[in-house]
Amino acid sequence: MSLPQGTVRWSFESYGTNAVTPSSGHGKVYVGGASLFALDPATGHLLWECETDDIADCTPVVVDRTVFAAGGDLLAVDAETGSVRWRRPPAPEGGFHGATYANGMICAGAGPTTLRAFDAATGEDRWHAALDGFPAAEPRFADGVFYVSRTGGVHAVCASTGTRRWTADTTGAVVTAPTIVQGRVFIGMSQSESGGALGVRAFDAASGQTLWHADTDGYVGSAPIVDAGVLYATAAGGTAFTLDPATGQQGWRTEVGDAGQGLAVADGVVYVCGTWTVTALDAGTGAPLWSSRPEVFGLCAPLVVNDTVVLCDGAGWVYAVAPPLS
Repeated sequence: MSLPQGTVRWSFESYGTNAVTPSSGHGKVYVGGASLFALDPATGHLLWECETDDIADCTPVVVDRTVFAAGGDLLAVDAETGSVRWRRPPAPEGGFHGATYANGMICAGAGPTTLRAFDAATGEDRWHAALDGFPAAEPRFADGVFYVSRTGGVHAVCASTGTRRWTADTTGAVVTAPTIVQGRVFIGMSQSESGGALGVRAFDAASGQTLWHADTDGYVGSAPIVDAGVLYATAAGGTAFTLDPATGQQGWRTEVGDAGQGLAVADGVVYVCGTWTVTALDAGTGAPLWSSRPEVFGLCAPLVVNDTVVLCDGAGWVYAVAPPLS
């Protein structure tokens, strides 16, 4: 497939070990790596750096004037200056990972099997909950509930108390972070050593009951996205596709050759990341628009900032890619 090629505007080495999606806010791009970094989105120049206890291999969480990051310890950092507001050392269960903000709390995994919640303003403990399985992705929040993906299942945890409401068994599959829209929880699934299914699955958010399952020809390695009543997902077999969130019925399907690592939807365009390539598709039709192949390996879900796509790879490099000139 020959497409117009995007241009790499800038690159930055974060010295990280995992491909994690950056965040944006206050005119900055925030990147987790060997430290927490704030970059100028136009140039990639380093604005400030805040050291963490370990590799900050999760997406920074930007809330008002604070950036939260889990990198061994759990940090609350001033978004403008990078100065530390509070810091929690690793929990008894192990280092922190996968932070999410909701209702004045920061919720993060602690070690392999525990979920912990803290007061976002002070870092004081709120509650902790032991969960089955190993962490698969950061928690997601909706309507007073944290939804947490673990190897082999998805848990719904009351945000105010930490009490588990339900667990949905995914029969050994490794699952993505959940996406919660209009009373439904959507996950992507891939096989583990113990088996499991491939595809996208929808659960009822109140009960955990499976509503539908859509098979795919490759693992779904990143969370589905629901935008304007359409579910977008990618599979490692090299496809991007849409589904009806209510029924799981497939809409368009496009072979892009390199897909499955992550995606983003912005302004009518779907950005699909594979191991090497980012491809832009028309969100309404799936028609390919352009692509780019920076010097990277193992991309994550991209961040779209104005007309620029910001990518992180598995070696800790950050790239900003601009679309071709029209």
